[in-house]
Amino acid sequence: MQMLTNNRIIAFGLGVIMAAGAGTATASDGAVLGAGAGPVSSPAQAPVTSANTANYSLSIGPELMSGDTTYRIGYPVVDPAGVVYQGYFPLSELVWPLDFWLARIDGRIAFNDEWRINATIKKDVSTPGDDMEDSDWMTPAHPSRLDIYSESEISSFDAFIFDADIEWSFLRRNGLAVYAGVGYLYQDFDYEAKPLYQNSPSGLPGFDYYGDGRVGITYDMTYSIPYLKLGADLQVGPNLSLEGSVAYSPIVEAEDTDHHLLREYGGKISAGDMDGDAFMLDISGTYTFTPALYMELGLQYVKIEVDGNQTQEYGWGIPIGTLDEESESSQTSVFVSVGYLF
Repeated sequence: MQMLTNNRIIAFGLGVIMAAGAGTATASDGAVLGAGAGPVSSPAQAPVTSANTANYSLSIGPELMSGDTTYRIGYPVVDPAGVVYQGYFPLSELVWPLDFWLARIDGRIAFNDEWRINATIKKDVSTPGDDMEDSDWMTPAHPSRLDIYSESEISSFDAFIFDADIEWSFLRRNGLAVYAGVGYLYQDFDYEAKPLYQNSPSGLPGFDYYGDGRVGITYDMTYSIPYLKLGADLQVGPNLSLEGSVAYSPIVEAEDTDHHLLREYGGKISAGDMDGDAFMLDISGTYTFTPALYMELGLQYVKIEVDGNQTQEYGWGIPIGTLDEESESSQTSVFVSVGYLF
C-alpha cells in the first residue's frame, strides 16, 4: 500500500513538472521571478532581456541531508482492558539517523510574472552511515536513570520526498519579487536495522547482548504537511539571484510503525498516529551561464514536531496496550543542481 501511494505521488509530481508547456513566464517591471525559495527550490529567471521568456524549467542534482528523527514513548499507559496507569515520560527513545545522499529533480511552470507552480521529487541514493540508538528507562524509583542502551546498524533504507507549491508574486520593485504561496510536502522514511550490541549503563543484569547479523527492527515514518509560505527573490546582478523563504504548517499528520522482529510471540509491532506542526526555511542562489543554462546552490532546514498515541501488539495479534508518543525530526540539507530554461 505504501508503494502504491508513493507511485501515485511520483506520477503526479512528474505530471506537474512535464506539463509546463501550457504557460509562459515573462520578465517585466525590472524584476525577475526566480525560483520558489520555500520548501521547493526552483531555478531563477535569466537576466531581463526582451527575448527572455520561458514557460518551463527543469533541473537535477545531488542533495546531502543530515539530522535525525527521534521518537519517545511513555506514560500514561492504557492496557487492553482499558485500565489507565500513570507514570513518567519517556520510557523509551529511538533515534533514527538522516545522514544520507539524495537525487533531486525540480521543475517549474510559470504562467506569467505573478503566478507559478514548483514541484520537487527526491529519492535516496545512499544509506545513513550513523547507527540507530535505542534507550530505555525502566526503573520507576529512578525514572531519569538510563537502564538499557543499544545501537543498530542501518542495513536497508528507502526515502521518498515530494514537494509542490503554487506562488503568487504580489510585489515587484527594483529587482525584488515578494510572494506568498501554499504547498504540500510528503516524506516517507523506511528503515531496516541489525542490532550491534546492547548493555545496561545502570548495571542491571541480563541485558548484555551482541547482534548475530539478523535484522532486528524495522521502522517506517510518514509525514503529510500542507503549508503556507512567504518568500522573496532578489536579482543582485546580471547573472546572480538570491532567494529565501519561510514556511509553516500547523496541521502536520504523521504515522509511524516500529516492528521489533526478535521479540516473543512473533515480535512486537508499535503503530503511532500523531499530529503537530512544522517549520521550513530555504535559502539559495542561482547563477546563469547563458540565458538558458544555470546552476543553483541551496540550503534547506525542516523541523517537525508531532505527538499522539502509539498502539502496541505482538505479531500474533495479541494486544499489549496504548502509550503516549512524541516525535521530532530535524533535517538540514545542502544541494547543488544544474538546470535549463526552455
